[in-house]
Amino acid sequence: YMKLRSSAVKDAPPLKETKDPAKIKAAQDGMNTQIRAARVNAKHGDVITPEVAAAFRRLLYPELKGEDGHEAKEIIKDDAPTNITFKVNAKYPDGAPVPTVPANLLVNLPTLPQPLQFRIIDKHLILLDEDADVIVDYALNVIK
Repeated sequence: YMKLRSSAVKDAPPLKETKDPAKIKAAQDGMNTQIRAARVNAKHGDVITPEVAAAFRRLLYPELKGEDGHEAKEIIKDDAPTNITFKVNAKYPDGAPVPTVPANLLVNLPTLPQPLQFRIIDKHLILLDEDADVIVDYALNVIK
């Protein structure tokens, strides 16, 4: 994904540090359009394969048991946005909250290159390109 992304965004307006929300939005939209066009045939499981999703479930399960697990589930529930479509290559909805991942869960997941981030929505894990607001892939039911 990162190789494809790098090639796709080379012609998009750069995302520069600015206080102007319109410039940030324009850069994000440009990257989003370029990446989505380059990944027009992307499908669920291309990046987070079924084997990887199963590994994520195994890594996260111990952290979701007991009192600490209950707290993590509450954080996930409190941050959960609604009306998120789990679709590869979709734009993350404008204005939708971007949920945090509790630290005790995040440390059990692989470190991602910037700007990729894991996000948990309800019981599902999404891989989000934060700069471009693109849902790269997702794994359903990783949280028990």
